[in-house]
Amino acid sequence: MAKEVENQGIMNRTDRQVFEELIHLHAKAAGESLSSILKADIEISSPEITEITVKEVEYGILEPAVFVKSCLTSGVAGNTVMILRQRDMQAFLNELMGIDDLPDPDFEFDEVAMSAAAELMNQMVHASVEAMAEYLGNTMESSDCQLILSDGRQNLSPAIGEAPESKTIVIHYRVKIKDMVESEFMECISITAADSIYQEIGARREAEKRAEAEAKAMEESLFVKPVQQGAAPAAAGRESLQSGMESRTANSVTADTGHAVYQASPSINGNLGLIMDVPLNVSVEIGKTRRRLKDVLNFNNGTVVELDKQADAPVDIIVNGQLIARGEVVVIDDNFGVRISEIVNARSIIGNGE
Repeated sequence: MAKEVENQGIMNRTDRQVFEELIHLHAKAAGESLSSILKADIEISSPEITEITVKEVEYGILEPAVFVKSCLTSGVAGNTVMILRQRDMQAFLNELMGIDDLPDPDFEFDEVAMSAAAELMNQMVHASVEAMAEYLGNTMESSDCQLILSDGRQNLSPAIGEAPESKTIVIHYRVKIKDMVESEFMECISITAADSIYQEIGARREAEKRAEAEAKAMEESLFVKPVQQGAAPAAAGRESLQSGMESRTANSVTADTGHAVYQASPSINGNLGLIMDVPLNVSVEIGKTRRRLKDVLNFNNGTVVELDKQADAPVDIIVNGQLIARGEVVVIDDNFGVRISEIVNARSIIGNGE
């Protein structure tokens, strides 16, 4: 497992760049979370990433330290352990309780202090893991933190759940509190967690490739290739269309009065049958008028606008901007409708009205 991560994980340039970006996002989210909770300006920055064995991790400079252990779950498995100075943790607690004093060397982490510190770390870890999950597009979560006090004898191996010879990803952070206190801490990511994260990075990269390929295919499908045809096919199309129009004209019935009577369902010939299912916008116009700009600007609730049509006059039925019929307004259940009383020229919507 360690060999796999070394060969395909952090040592891979593409994945390493993504991993470093992920860690920077992780640190930024952690700092913002602490700043929000403590209502203080806290910055976590400059992460330095190395890959060594568990037994090679040196944290003596942080002693006496506090280990903050959490377990990644939901799609990503493995443990992470943050190692902070106890005095830095006390500084966080002082900010939480509104105490301006510097950390006390004789401070003891009793049950209340440990509980407050655990809740503080929970908020920070959950926020940073949520930021990574959003970046990777998965549901990665973390368990509640477990705090372990170290006095120099605490071994990292049992805390992180890996053998001393196993590889681990070590991240060194710089932390600044209110532009006054500058310190550092480290985070160790178990080889199991690192392998899971790299698998998620690979899945994200493959998803991006698929999305790019689909977008390219869709873009290509939108291009319409020019039709390499001569004038003859076009002329044939016009003849077919004209033939269809003539056929429908021939199907009109002439009454004794000599006026053409439009058939409700004429036979459809030629290419026009292909467009008979095209939806059209039908509207009813009860009238219209003209008003000066100053009159329009003075419109308000209750203004009456007189239209240039008498009350008993038929309304106009407009289809796609063309007058095709007239009728009278009726009420159907709870809706308005119109009863057609005169056909003006229904066929004008597919021709010139001839």
